[in-house]
Amino acid sequence: MGLDGGTIISRSDILRGQSWDVANADGGASTSSRGGQLSAGKVHTGRRRADPAERRRARWSHCALSGEPLREPIVCCGLGRLYNREALIEHALAQAGTFVSDRSTYAYANRTNASSGNVASHVRSLRDFFPVHLRAVAADGRRGGGSGGGSHGRAGKRSREEAAPEFECPVWGVRCGDAVAGEFVAIRPCGHVVSDRARRDAEATAVEPHCPVCDVRFDRDGCVHVNSFDVSIGERLRTAVDARRAAEDDRRHRRRMRKERGK
Repeated sequence: MGLDGGTIISRSDILRGQSWDVANADGGASTSSRGGQLSAGKVHTGRRRADPAERRRARWSHCALSGEPLREPIVCCGLGRLYNREALIEHALAQAGTFVSDRSTYAYANRTNASSGNVASHVRSLRDFFPVHLRAVAADGRRGGGSGGGSHGRAGKRSREEAAPEFECPVWGVRCGDAVAGEFVAIRPCGHVVSDRARRDAEATAVEPHCPVCDVRFDRDGCVHVNSFDVSIGERLRTAVDARRAAEDDRRHRRRMRKERGK
């Protein structure tokens, strides 16, 4: 099927999914090599659930829009999601009716028709996202020079393409995505991503806080929490995005009314 987001599902596809759920309901303790259940006396109540740790790492290593590994240049939206800049620009152009390639056309159609919703529906222009700078962790555990850092040469290029990137706070060295690392924020206007602890330290040591990485002054209310799993933080970010969009729509409406009165 094309452009409608639909697929033709067969009976074998349905049975395969149900068989997997049933066979793994008890953690796979009594499954056969063919995926069937050996014990008929068990109550099958389990469902497949994504590991929270894996979900957290995936958010920090893959583009929230395309699902591809993050690579320079990386941008962040007002909801704290990370994207590859090229993918997000193609999406914004598609929302405006301009498709740069067949691939972007099909991808936009699939996202629009997806049952889970379009993760970047709030991005309508270049003002809705900003560039960020993440400290990459090299394969040997040492700090990299920037996003996507790693070894050089053909082997290094191959390993970077196969392995998902990992990032860390440039101040405290904690890994982005670790459950014990806490929250991370993107400081505006410089775009450096640091741990929330580093941000709080910077705010506590000066009346006008400065970025702990580049020493650029920033506004306390201008920081964006990145990939937060805190429901209250997500709601606050969503409220701020909706308020900014409403203000932009109101200004656009006022300009249109002034133009119509001037004719």
